[in-house]
Amino acid sequence: MPKAPTSRSIPKPTTQPCPDSARPRLSRRQTSSSASQPDLDGQQTTTITPVNILACFRESSRPCANQGLVDKLKPLKEERFLLYGSKGLEVGKSGVERRARTILTNILHGSIPGGHPKAISYATAISVIIGTPWKIRTAEQARTLPKVGEKIVTKIDEYLRTGEIDDAVRAANNPKVLALKAMSAVHGVGHVIANTLYTKGLRSLEDMRKSKQWEREFQWHDDIQQKMPRHEVDSIHEFIKIQIEKVEPRATTLLCGGYRRGKELSNDVDILITYAEKDGKERGVLAKLVERLSVKDGVLSLHTPATERTITSNRPASSFDSLDKALIIFRHPANGTTRKRDHWRRVDLVVARWPQWGAAVVGWTGSTQFERDIRLHARKKNLKFDSGGIHSRATGEVIQAATEEDVFKVLGVPYLRKPPYGEGFGYVYGADIVIILFHHSS
Repeated sequence: MPKAPTSRSIPKPTTQPCPDSARPRLSRRQTSSSASQPDLDGQQTTTITPVNILACFRESSRPCANQGLVDKLKPLKEERFLLYGSKGLEVGKSGVERRARTILTNILHGSIPGGHPKAISYATAISVIIGTPWKIRTAEQARTLPKVGEKIVTKIDEYLRTGEIDDAVRAANNPKVLALKAMSAVHGVGHVIANTLYTKGLRSLEDMRKSKQWEREFQWHDDIQQKMPRHEVDSIHEFIKIQIEKVEPRATTLLCGGYRRGKELSNDVDILITYAEKDGKERGVLAKLVERLSVKDGVLSLHTPATERTITSNRPASSFDSLDKALIIFRHPANGTTRKRDHWRRVDLVVARWPQWGAAVVGWTGSTQFERDIRLHARKKNLKFDSGGIHSRATGEVIQAATEEDVFKVLGVPYLRKPPYGEGFGYVYGADIVIILFHHSS
């Protein structure tokens, strides 16, 4: 049983060097030869260093060395995601939601790939470019990068010659993509439902409003489209911490997701909760917390039928994700200065047992590409990793890794003071999803 910490704050990690033997072998297509080449402007030298094929072994700076190229390629990645999708998870209605859960379960158990190849190829290539620490100057340099195929090399060459990518301009102005982008942004609608609505003739948010099916979601739609600055994420976190303390004192909490990856603006707030002093103390905390939050103005039942308010309790870590979680719509009250009125915000509350804490932190911090690659790397080591823990694929045995640093050590991934979680859609896949809607006032 771990000793109770003297402080409930998360200790700063120390750098843990990783031996070369723990790093994955690099193939010929995984790296480019180390060399120094003069920049085209003649003012500095570009050092060509190897780029690892896996995102969990790459550092990602912000902005990256090739930010201009990444920005030009982004419409192509977005088009493919909206048309084909890149993740198995989509919170939707009735049968669609059940089907999404089934797909999700298969993905996490390794039965099917975690997305359509047309979507994944661009997402993976762009992730590699983001993780390339040197400026790409020629098509030949781009061709040496892992996961960057000839079609993308051609587009990179076009960008290097002209500063534009015609196919990306087309994608950014594709009427179908624009319609899917607008409709899939509604809470509870992803690319699958958006494409279904499109085939039924819906083309805009106005069409969705007229259908009357999404009236509840449009109550907070405009608010959740606005990204939150870091100080607002901090404010929400502080409020939640106060409420947790009243429900069950001495919790350890941590902000994860894009916020922890260093993003200045966040789409939602991911808060992990645990009790380091006593394993098992976390049981039932989430249900009590949501109940406390929801009754402050008694509006929960106004928005959500009781059947959607079931909260799953923690299970043993033998399942693929044993974390207790609630995905909520949260009304952040006005403060008279930075917020002149109340704002609806998306908040994910996740409770983990202390032995699961390290895996939960890694699982809820990484970008989609990082999570995909670290699971792939774990599989090669005959291990199974998800936000609920690390298990042996051969025996099912739980591999102990209570801290974030422990997780990286077990998986043989370098642990850096600034975690290499990368950029992208930092949403981890969850199993027992609950949508809770509530309002609180200060």
